[in-house]
Amino acid sequence: MSGALLLVAGCSSGQVGQDASEQAEGSSSSATETITVTASSPAAVPDALTSIDPSSLASQHHAGTYVWKCSTGGQYVGLCVSGGGAVTCTGVPGAEAPDLTKYFPGRPGAMELGPAGLRYTFVEGVPPVSARLETGQSVEFGDLRCAKPDAATLECSSGGNSFTISGPGRAITTAGTVLAERDYSNHPDSGSGTTSSSSTTAASGHPSGYMGASGMVSGVRTASGALVTASVPPCDGRGILILDSYVESSGPQEGIAALLDRHPGAEFAMPGRCPSLRGSLDGARVYPIFTDHGHDTVAVCRDKAARGGNARLLTITAEHIDPC
Repeated sequence: MSGALLLVAGCSSGQVGQDASEQAEGSSSSATETITVTASSPAAVPDALTSIDPSSLASQHHAGTYVWKCSTGGQYVGLCVSGGGAVTCTGVPGAEAPDLTKYFPGRPGAMELGPAGLRYTFVEGVPPVSARLETGQSVEFGDLRCAKPDAATLECSSGGNSFTISGPGRAITTAGTVLAERDYSNHPDSGSGTTSSSSTTAASGHPSGYMGASGMVSGVRTASGALVTASVPPCDGRGILILDSYVESSGPQEGIAALLDRHPGAEFAMPGRCPSLRGSLDGARVYPIFTDHGHDTVAVCRDKAARGGNARLLTITAEHIDPC
C-alpha cells in the first residue's frame, strides 16, 4: 500500500526580542535639577535557540531523508519529514484550506514548505520515528529552517514563506505563497537541479515530481516509457488481486516500475491506502502491485486461480479478508 508523501511540524527562524531598557541620568546645579531619560540602544541579542545537526534527524530507512517528532502540547505529537530542500509537517489546517482531490481525497493533514512556496498535503506510510525537535531547538537545511521557540509552537520558514503549527489543536497558519495541490515545483529535478513539474523526468528516467519529501512514490515510468501514477481504489469492500509487493529500499521508483513491467496491466497503490492492506514490513513501506476487480468476486477468484497471488478485500478495517 502506499501513501504519498510522505512525512511534523517545524519551527521558524527568528530571534528572541528584548524590550529596550531605560536608564536615568541625573545632573544637578545649584539653581535647578534636571532629569534626563535616555533610551539605550538594545544590545544585539543572540538567537536563544540551539541549532542542532540535521544528521541527528536522519531517517534510518531512507537515505537523504530527515524525520522527527514535534509536540505543541495536547494528546497528539506531530511529525515532520524533509528531503533537505523542502519540509512537510503534520497539523490541522483552517477552514479556508481546500480539500485534497488526488491520492488521499479529503481534508489535508499537513503543510509542505519549499523554495517555491507552501502546499497543503498529507503524510502517510512513514516508518516509526524516535528523533524529536525539542523546545528551544532549531534545525537548518540550507535556506530552510525549522524551530521550536516554545512548548506550544512549531515554525518553519524559507525565504519569504513560512508556516506555524501551534497549540494542542496543532493549528496550521501560513504566510506567503500557497501552491496548488498538483504543483510540485518545491521538488528539484535530480537530473538538472531545476524545479520540476509533474512531467519533469529525473536522470533515472523517472518523474521527479512524483517523489515526495518523505520518499513516497506516486508515479513511475515503465520500460515502455509510459507514466504510471498510483491508483486510488476506494476502501469499499472491492476485491483486488495482489500479484506482487515492492518492499521499499533504495531506488523505489525503479523497483516499482520493474514489478509493473513483470505484471502487464497491473496497477500500484501507495502504502496505507486502505487499512486492510499491509502498509509496512519491518519499518519499510510496502507498495502493492495489483489488479482491481471491483465487486466481482468471481472475477478476482478466477484471476487468482490463473495467475496466483493474494486476493484481498479493500475495507476500512485492518482485517485481511481473502474472498476466495
